[in-house]
Amino acid sequence: MSQHNNGLIAIVDDDPLVRAATSSLVRSFGWEARAFASGAELLASDALARTRCLVCDVQMPGMDGIELLDTLGHQGIHIPTIFITAFATARMRERVGAGAALCMIEKPIDAGELETWIGRALGQE
Repeated sequence: MSQHNNGLIAIVDDDPLVRAATSSLVRSFGWEARAFASGAELLASDALARTRCLVCDVQMPGMDGIELLDTLGHQGIHIPTIFITAFATARMRERVGAGAALCMIEKPIDAGELETWIGRALGQE
């Protein structure tokens, strides 16, 4: 696979194992990945300006993924977002569906599904 070199894929998940695995997976597809332990960490970083796609856990302590997306939207920042979750309840699907996210992928993450959605997010489909 060719190197994409189209900015950054930001990964936000409070689970360090998921962060590491998802980052490795995204890099294996040829994209640059940077991982964050929380939405607040992403918001405080210098990575936002370069972020072309956000892969974000829905359920996290403090600010959850949906709140992070809302916060970015209120700041006028619109990043194509792929939610990931281990707990896909009907209520969560409803909240995600009502928001600006592209999709919600259930954990364990299917590599092909993630690569397809990131490609769509980056307009490479």
